[in-house]
Amino acid sequence: MDDEQQAARAAMIEMVVETMRATIAVARALVDAGVAIDLEGLDREVSDLCADAVSLPRTLGRDLALPLGRLLDEVTALEACLVDRPRP
Repeated sequence: MDDEQQAARAAMIEMVVETMRATIAVARALVDAGVAIDLEGLDREVSDLCADAVSLPRTLGRDLALPLGRLLDEVTALEACLVDRPRP
């Protein structure tokens, strides 16, 4: 894969990270509102995303550290919300 293709791949991965972050933010809002959510497959999706980022050339992968960090923050916030919610 040439540099241009790798850069396009990195941009796509970043777009997916941001989309996933927004989806998790919505999930957290739903949990806050007392709505049950299904997180099946989330761990696999995040794992695949991280594997894709790691497979990039180092310079491009480093550029994804901040977006991936924001995704981690959102997942951590969702986890805290799930742990703290009252049980029925």
